[in-house]
Amino acid sequence: MVLYGITLVVTVGLTLVAEVFAPLRGYLLVLVAATFLYLPIEVLHRTGEDPEDFGIHRRNLFKAVRLAGLWMLLTFPIYLVGFHVWQTSVLHKQWRPEVARFDRWPVELEDAPLDPKPPREGEVRLWSESDKLALQWKLPLGQQFEARVTGTPPTTVTGGSEGYERFEAHGTSVTIDVHAGGDRLPPDRLRLGAAGAAADDVPYLAHRSWFWLLNLILVQLLLVALPEEVFYRGYLQTRLDAIFPKTRRLFGVEIHPASLFWTSVLFGVGHFLVIPHPQRLAVFFPSLLFGWMRAASGGVAAGLIYHAACNLLVELAGSFYV
Repeated sequence: MVLYGITLVVTVGLTLVAEVFAPLRGYLLVLVAATFLYLPIEVLHRTGEDPEDFGIHRRNLFKAVRLAGLWMLLTFPIYLVGFHVWQTSVLHKQWRPEVARFDRWPVELEDAPLDPKPPREGEVRLWSESDKLALQWKLPLGQQFEARVTGTPPTTVTGGSEGYERFEAHGTSVTIDVHAGGDRLPPDRLRLGAAGAAADDVPYLAHRSWFWLLNLILVQLLLVALPEEVFYRGYLQTRLDAIFPKTRRLFGVEIHPASLFWTSVLFGVGHFLVIPHPQRLAVFFPSLLFGWMRAASGGVAAGLIYHAACNLLVELAGSFYV
């Protein structure tokens, strides 16, 4: 529990600091993943315990892949039916498969800035919102803003010293030339995406590609599922198994019900504290299955694969609803 508390302090602390210190945002996920991986391995090293006894190993990978694949076949169709009902009946969205587009703008443009406040004086923000791009700017009082967009369709965004504008961008590439007070904006003042990284050049040129999908797969596998499964299902669940030794058989696998329950509770609490929204607590339910896979396979690999696949499914399925 001490180790769990330390991870919460570090991850929540990093998230809060990233909201006010823009350069940290691009490294936030890496730092959080490193925390979840380093701390349990360091503790096991110092106590002379073998990580393999905690399911942290590469043995029986074929069995892990097969187990994860089986549960995908069993659960994903049911999930997609529920997802469709939720999107159409609760969120009142329409299923529009023709609008799903999987060539997207560069990863550096993804998501709106984390800071809801206007940009610092002299800065311009640019980010992507599905097929649209957004510009937000704040210039010295009296300066005029102009952005000439060469794309499909071409457009010109103009305004006073402070403003916000979204515009269509359907083509495979776009060039944005930004002027402030009649002069071309220096590249270091054009900030991109949620991380707020500086542009390399102005005019800024962006191409659509499928690279985001490869990036998403690697992020979900290596920076989300791997550290979380090593920490929660590897280290934490194994520790709790020793505290709650009573076992039951579930689907032919011997499990520790209390350990499975409390690991999932702590998993949900950890997600909620980083982003305080009630729906974040719903991860309690898939966590039960991740924990079952840990017991069934003797390692974290099956849960890791299934965990990453679940996150990918949510991301991709949402593309078909507007």
